[in-house]
Amino acid sequence: MTQTQEQMMKISEFRTIFPALDETGQEKALGILRALDFAQSVMLSSEHSGQHPMRPTV
Repeated sequence: MTQTQEQMMKISEFRTIFPALDETGQEKALGILRALDFAQSVMLSSEHSGQHPMRPTV
């Protein structure tokens, strides 16, 4: 299975499960997704800059 197919299956699963959550559950799920998106952007930007994200530059 290609990565795109896997992503489409995950999106489909999320779309099925998300509406079944109550408002609090939906907010928590969105918060988790936002945190993961932020973490991924930090990791990607540190890879491009050659810095480790957990090590401060001096």
